[in-house]
Amino acid sequence: MKSRLKGLMLTSALVALAVAPAFAQGNENPFLRGRYTAVTDRDQPEFDPEAMQVSTFDVLASVGVSAAFNDNIFASPNNEVSDTILRAQPAVLARSNWSVHELEAGVAVDHKEYLDTGSESATDYDAFANGRLDVSRNFAFSVGGNAGHRTEERYVAASFGVADRASYDYTGAFARGLYRMDRIQVEGTVGVTDDNFDQTIQQIRDNTTTYVNGRVSYAFSPDVAVFVQARRSELNYSQNLRDGTRTTVDAGVNFELAAPFRGEIAVGSFEDDRDDPSFGKINGLNVAANVQWFPTQLTTVTFMANRGVADTGLFTAASAVNTGYGVRVDHELLRNVLLFGRVREEENDYQGSAIDRKDKALSAGIGAAWKLNKNARIETEYAFRSQDSSGLNAGPSLDQNVISIGLRLFP
Repeated sequence: MKSRLKGLMLTSALVALAVAPAFAQGNENPFLRGRYTAVTDRDQPEFDPEAMQVSTFDVLASVGVSAAFNDNIFASPNNEVSDTILRAQPAVLARSNWSVHELEAGVAVDHKEYLDTGSESATDYDAFANGRLDVSRNFAFSVGGNAGHRTEERYVAASFGVADRASYDYTGAFARGLYRMDRIQVEGTVGVTDDNFDQTIQQIRDNTTTYVNGRVSYAFSPDVAVFVQARRSELNYSQNLRDGTRTTVDAGVNFELAAPFRGEIAVGSFEDDRDDPSFGKINGLNVAANVQWFPTQLTTVTFMANRGVADTGLFTAASAVNTGYGVRVDHELLRNVLLFGRVREEENDYQGSAIDRKDKALSAGIGAAWKLNKNARIETEYAFRSQDSSGLNAGPSLDQNVISIGLRLFP
């Protein structure tokens, strides 16, 4: 699936963070959630990095350096090639500390240098800028944009078995409004994204997507709100036959209970309608769920589930139905030692008359972060991925193991 979805998710999360403070008026806002604190968000003054004060902005910078061993860098079903990858990840985030309104911007770079297979080395980056105008006590307006460069992993369908794995430049922009009146909250967003691939063979994937989505929520209590939401996207590709529209309509609930659970669950339907009859129209169940369980103050368990439609990047299939579910556990072993474990199962069912293929993948990982002080921490992880493919047009079945250890500095 297209890794651009990660960028969209990041942008959505940043917008949510930007708007929420506009309505942080004590307990008057029944849509705020803050009864529990996840392990990874717990304040630890003796170990948390301190932001630099630059005029009226808080600036947080970091530099990560790490080494990883990957036993199957080409995600091959046989004749596996291993390599050691050195990684550098500098990042900086600036956010205003005003009492109203907000500006924030950030940039992050991720360079991976393969020691034995230099052709796989890549440098990715992400940059964004958002602004929020607090028009009134109950209304806020936000605008923002992002740009960057992404390189796909070899196990992604469109990047397997080609000379150069897919990489692309992306840009995006959005405008969003949020209005709250007592127990009713209304949100609306319009935006555009654009992807341009570097490799000639991948340029059928070049596209511009414009979208509009809206959401209306009603709070039954300070702990529970229900909502309905819809999104409509116009897909315009360089290869016109892949053009089409995508629509999702959901109903759901957002909650933070004394149980103790916090999260959001949305269920509805999707429709993906392409101009080319061989790609056709597909529809089905749409699911988006993220629920956190706080069994103790030292442990946070996060459950995730999704079902929907996404682009494949393949010539023979414009879309696939993507279904996934997983769980992550974060635990504070010591005040300055955090452990985590995660597991996720995912299925991509490719759609269209020209393809018969279904991919299933199981990914898992365990790791730890050791906070040395305010300015440094050690991070390590072991990650595993097992992928199987079936059907007349089956892709590769593979296993991949990655072990990494690194140091992150906060100057």
